[in-house]
Amino acid sequence: MEYIACPISGATEFETLCQIPDRFAVERGDLWRVVKSRQSGLTLLNPRPTQSEIGAYYDALVYDPFITLKQHPTLQDRVYKFVREYISLGFKAREVLKRVTFDSERVYQVLEIGCATGDFLLELKKRTDAELELTGIEIAEKAARFAREENNLRVFQGELLTVELSTPQDLIVMWHTLEHVHRINETLEKLRHLLKPNSMLMVAMPNLDSYDAKHYGKYWVPLEAPRHLYHFTPKTFAALLQKHGLAIVDMHGLPLDSYYNALLSEQLIAAVKKKPSGLGTLVNTALYGTLAAIAGQDPMQASSIAYYIKKI
Repeated sequence: MEYIACPISGATEFETLCQIPDRFAVERGDLWRVVKSRQSGLTLLNPRPTQSEIGAYYDALVYDPFITLKQHPTLQDRVYKFVREYISLGFKAREVLKRVTFDSERVYQVLEIGCATGDFLLELKKRTDAELELTGIEIAEKAARFAREENNLRVFQGELLTVELSTPQDLIVMWHTLEHVHRINETLEKLRHLLKPNSMLMVAMPNLDSYDAKHYGKYWVPLEAPRHLYHFTPKTFAALLQKHGLAIVDMHGLPLDSYYNALLSEQLIAAVKKKPSGLGTLVNTALYGTLAAIAGQDPMQASSIAYYIKKI
């Protein structure tokens, strides 16, 4: 375990907001402390597992980004996989392509960090006639191997700071990845160096200023202790980016995340209170997911935000 200073201000003065369980191990009774920096306002996990310890809290058999690897998926897994493959991936690719212009005159370098099995990279390539050289980085060995062997992608197993990659990129994508990164300032500095002039960095992450974050409080599932190390708002994320000569140029919400977060938050409440997840869970998911989606029409209040970032 380690204690850290605020990555924005460098200060070590925090106020405790709540203590929360690991949603995959509620029965153990372990609680993780979520704190807020008194200087910057950034919310984060403190203390947290070290980089060498964190791997024990990722299980490819239950963690949602790796559902593709499951041999015996549940009904909920199948629904998640269907929505991701036939709705969510297409939406994400369309939104990125609205903001990044590719033409057929040259080859474009595209990097996804935290690419899991590489499904988004394939979706992006499918939706443009431009020639894309796709590269992925994935810390989970099984997912990286699947991306290479089954999806025929160039994927490095590891993290950005340990992979030897120096090719300047036209587009760098991080879907729900940056909040997992231990050395976040060093990571952002390397990202800035990898970006070509006028190229784009897209970072998607949960929004602590969202309707569902305020409604569910300590049961808001994107708090995701101990895997999510930071909990940004648009204001705190912009402050961190500014330290590295980066700025947000556009953003949009991810409406499906409203329902996904509501469902898992309702399930977490049931697990903590030792009650079954039944009809009430589904009704509340529909109600609060819809309210979150409506509020999220303003990107500043969206459940999750996709940020589009350029060098200053």
